[in-house]
Amino acid sequence: MEIVLNKEDLLNGIRIVEKITAQKSSQPVLSNILIETVSSDRVKFCTTDLNLSISHLAKAQVEKEGKITLSAKRLGEIVSKLDNKPVNLSLNQETNIVTISSGKAKFELIGINANEFPQVFDESEEEEKSFEINKNTLIKGVKQVVFSAAYHESASILSGVCFNIDSNTIEFVATDGNRLTRASKEINSKDDSAIFIVPSRTIQELIRISSIVEDEKATIKLKKAKIQFVFENVVFQSKLINGTYPKYQQLIPTGNDKIVYIDREELIGVIERVCVMVNERTNRIKFSFKENTLELSTDSPEMGSGKDFIDISSNFDEIVIAFNYKYVLDSLKNMDTRKVKIEIATSLSATLFKPADENENGDESYVCLVMPVQVR
Repeated sequence: MEIVLNKEDLLNGIRIVEKITAQKSSQPVLSNILIETVSSDRVKFCTTDLNLSISHLAKAQVEKEGKITLSAKRLGEIVSKLDNKPVNLSLNQETNIVTISSGKAKFELIGINANEFPQVFDESEEEEKSFEINKNTLIKGVKQVVFSAAYHESASILSGVCFNIDSNTIEFVATDGNRLTRASKEINSKDDSAIFIVPSRTIQELIRISSIVEDEKATIKLKKAKIQFVFENVVFQSKLINGTYPKYQQLIPTGNDKIVYIDREELIGVIERVCVMVNERTNRIKFSFKENTLELSTDSPEMGSGKDFIDISSNFDEIVIAFNYKYVLDSLKNMDTRKVKIEIATSLSATLFKPADENENGDESYVCLVMPVQVR
């Protein structure tokens, strides 16, 4: 193998795929990037940790065909330090040593034979369903909910984001049992439907990858127990979480009759001031709603207390309710709105946080449900 790439193209390719490697594995090849020529002007970069896999096609001048795997960490470090000149990669097939040269700089990097790299993209696997979606719509949807997923290393159902596609609408849902967030977006599903659970780590990597690729659209492909997010030059694949997601529609109350409208930025500011004095074990802040005023307060036996006030618009006299402030902040910071609509039933039942426009009409497509904690 002998190829020549622009430094920028090579470095961009490494950055797209390098995070999808196994740092601690009994298989050293899983820490490597597979570099493989696919045509006279294209080279494929591929990495996997056996749960996630990614491939990227980059422009290159292919002098001689071939393939090899090289340490993702070491290759990235070398290329990032090179001058902005064409980079030549030349493989000695007998020794698996790749000579990397650019200008007067020259490095020799020992690789692992490409035959040891696992076959993670099975082209013979039948595609079950396929959906096209605007990339920004996809990323906005998953960003708005992923923070509510349970933080587990295992493949727990609640550690992922549920995708529910039906009637040209896609719903993104996440919950950890104490809070639930749902975002709904339009999609051209061709009247097809599907429901599946994507691991949170996959979502975080998808957000990272999407910030690098310039495509306007993405294709979601379902294959058995796997999902692929396909861009023009990138294919990102992940295992799905097996299981049945909770019937979240039934968990979102529809009869919360106590309504509050409040400025989102002001509420964020008040919470961030008061939380300085919060008990770090409970993270509890007390919300005391009164006519046209909300008092936020907290106290810690070890530290002291704090309180602050904010003007509100409401349809009831008063109620006192307490929340884990981090749950409320996460919800508020992921809303794209000036005002927030809060819907309350009782001091111990699920409370809803929704975007509200200037006319005080809530956007029902995005809902953050937060369970209160006991008031003390």
